[in-house]
Amino acid sequence: MFNFNRNTLIAAVLIIILIFLFSFLYFNELQFSFISWLSDIIYNTITPILNVVHHLVETIQSYFTTLFSIDEINQEIKNLRQKNGTLERQILFLENINRENKRLRELLGFSEKVDYQMQGAEVIANSPSIWEKTITINRGSSDGLKERMPVISYQGYLVGRIDHLGSHSAQVRLITDQDFVVGGIIARTESREIGLVRGSGRDDQPNIMDNIAWDADLEIGDIVLSSGLSNNFPSGLKIGEVIEVETDNYGLSQKAEINLFINDITLEEVMVIKNFDQKASSEAKVQENESIEESEKDENITS
Repeated sequence: MFNFNRNTLIAAVLIIILIFLFSFLYFNELQFSFISWLSDIIYNTITPILNVVHHLVETIQSYFTTLFSIDEINQEIKNLRQKNGTLERQILFLENINRENKRLRELLGFSEKVDYQMQGAEVIANSPSIWEKTITINRGSSDGLKERMPVISYQGYLVGRIDHLGSHSAQVRLITDQDFVVGGIIARTESREIGLVRGSGRDDQPNIMDNIAWDADLEIGDIVLSSGLSNNFPSGLKIGEVIEVETDNYGLSQKAEINLFINDITLEEVMVIKNFDQKASSEAKVQENESIEESEKDENITS
């Protein structure tokens, strides 16, 4: 139990006196140098401690705020990722539409320059076989297509011909196939030499234009077009570019390696030529007869 004695009474009286003294000084706004000095010491001593305590309290408060809101932050991150994925898909979709529109405009521009009756089609499959170079398109006999109709790209490049036909689809044998042969003619006015363009059937082997006259004017960089000498293909379709010329049949003829134009594009849409003028030009017929005569002479010489 608390013992009230003389010392306790003295301490209580001193405390009460000090309280009254400081109260008197405060309310009367009296200033003493000693008291100011003591206040400055107390302030300068306590302030850094208070700053450290305040910073520590803020850090702890921030940590617990983040800890309690972590689920909300994770959900917000998930929502942002979903929105970002949606925007990326929309961008890809719009880019694909722009590319398709560009191709269709070029296709329309090409179709306006020629007199062919054409049917547009989409490529829906590529041949899985390494021995055949074919594609499948989404048009067939119900669209008026027939076998052996020529197929071209929207740039006017020769792609191939229809080989097999269904009601709503068709298989196209590409010009790169080893069984594909088409008459070619050099586009250069000073040359106009003719030959046969053959597919190699392999990506590691060049496509060849052979049966060219031994004295034919042929140069690297010459553009090869379809000759139109047969009834299967119209004349003037772009086939490829000459990248190498060499002698063939022991010097009796020449052959050229051809870089086919369709090797440089992605086939997504094609056009089937349903009808064209099958009458070859007189110049082409004359050159064909001359080529036949040269071949007969060479055979006679050989025999």
